[in-house]
Amino acid sequence: MSANDLTRLRQHHNATIGLFVAFWLFVLVSIGVIEFFEISKRTQDSLIGTLFGAAIVLSLLQFTKRCPNCRANLGWQVRLSIPKNCHKCGAGLRQRPNGQGR
Repeated sequence: MSANDLTRLRQHHNATIGLFVAFWLFVLVSIGVIEFFEISKRTQDSLIGTLFGAAIVLSLLQFTKRCPNCRANLGWQVRLSIPKNCHKCGAGLRQRPNGQGR
């Protein structure tokens, strides 16, 4: 496994965490808007639909990353982080490019 593969895994991990935090901030703001402002029913429904759509997209994004070694889906192996080792092939996924662990 190359250092480039490990870098891409870390970037995917950081993006997933950032999107997760942004999603929950969006949820809180949306709930605040629905509860405290006078908005139409259509706008409320659109906002709720957007929340569910974003949740589906983020869930699918979690399952797009694969082990660079054996192509096993990493989304089934962990929640938001990178697993220490691939459960299928045992490849170290949290190694630094120089070969040392985290």
